[in-house]
Amino acid sequence: MVFHSRSSPYWLLASLFLTGCLPSSCSRNEPRSITPADSLSREYAQTFPVDTLTVLEAINPGMDELQYPRTLAYDANGLLWVTDTARHILLAFESGFVEPVERDTIPDSFPYLAGFRGKSVFAFSPATHSVYEITEGNIEREIFIGGPVPERGGLRYVTATETGFVSKVVAPEFEGYLALHDVDGEIVEQVALPGPDWRYAGLLRTRGEVVYSLSGFRPMVDRYANGSLDSLALIGFDSPMLARSLQFMNGDTHAPPLLSSSADLAGDYIFVLNMRPGWAQLDVYDLEGQLQHLVTQPAPSFNQEYYPTDIAVRQLSDGSYEIAISVVKPEPRIERYSWSPR
Repeated sequence: MVFHSRSSPYWLLASLFLTGCLPSSCSRNEPRSITPADSLSREYAQTFPVDTLTVLEAINPGMDELQYPRTLAYDANGLLWVTDTARHILLAFESGFVEPVERDTIPDSFPYLAGFRGKSVFAFSPATHSVYEITEGNIEREIFIGGPVPERGGLRYVTATETGFVSKVVAPEFEGYLALHDVDGEIVEQVALPGPDWRYAGLLRTRGEVVYSLSGFRPMVDRYANGSLDSLALIGFDSPMLARSLQFMNGDTHAPPLLSSSADLAGDYIFVLNMRPGWAQLDVYDLEGQLQHLVTQPAPSFNQEYYPTDIAVRQLSDGSYEIAISVVKPEPRIERYSWSPR
């Protein structure tokens, strides 16, 4: 999974997770063997009933507004922020409305949402390894994130914290790492990420002092706190792609399958977007990685073009959850749902 710097930056970012095969595109005539741990997770998942999301609305303003909605998140006031890496823009939507209340253009940035601090929203530009701080529609400053980067390609992620930023950088033949930074982007703490780069392909989330590093190609989440990195296996994760995952780990296929494009934390749960060929499926885990609920959109149906890129979740005062999912195929849109645990 090598991305060369001389390639178009847009396609570098747009193909971040498309390098592996999806549930709709891999051969149906493949071995069915999976790892013992995956087998136990599958058996556990099969004991759960499937709950259904309630549809709120779909934000589909057309290609003049959305072309490649890549990342999204709710701020403290309930605004839903979305980055479009094709149009280099940051959009904000109020709940219940399908037209943005704010549009911020960051030229040539291919922006990834990097969180919030106070009145500021942050957008990360992987091409320049910098973060833009935006306050009330104005770009206040560009902050360059310190630390080594690969000479060519690689995967880079950044998210804001109350005291600065967290970054993750991985690449083939490169010593990958996760780092904590101050508000000016300087590294104050760093930990190595051992193993292959694909193992750490995934966005970053934070909860208080804890950093959660997502993994799109294996059912696990890495957790960093108090100078220590540990891995949470997602107990109860199931996917039709687990057999191909084992094939890849055994060296029998050239690319890992994408199991999850994203996840988010809200309340006492980790909401994992489990890739399915045509519909949204959420696996809801506790904060230690054990499955608690299985949830899907109403009337799931096959559509091999369906491709969600990110998920954002917020807990409401009545204990229910509002969920937003960015989708780039079959057409770019934002899907919004609600769900109440039973």
